[in-house]
Amino acid sequence: MPRAASICYVRGCTKRTVYRGRCGGHAPPAWEAQSARNRQRGPTQRAWDRLVRPRALARDNFACVRCGAREGLEVDHVVPIARGGTWTLDNAQTLCSVCHQAKSATDRHSR
Repeated sequence: MPRAASICYVRGCTKRTVYRGRCGGHAPPAWEAQSARNRQRGPTQRAWDRLVRPRALARDNFACVRCGAREGLEVDHVVPIARGGTWTLDNAQTLCSVCHQAKSATDRHSR
């Protein structure tokens, strides 16, 4: 059964909705929609910061797993979340900021 038509959420507008409860004139541009990576920090990200990140740093002896640097450390997802990676310890690795930037660039170009 088809869904009943609804009117725009914007006060005073009586046009039919097209996208996210708004008519064509009030709908936000598609590029303003937030991706999974750009949403506000949810419970999984807070758990990552509190539980996984410190354990990954300790497991990797507070050193970059690629070059061994001990400054500017960041905990990275081995398989990015956007590509099906998980928020678990086995998908975490410690990288220095230089190695992290290089890995991120490689991930972007290997799509």
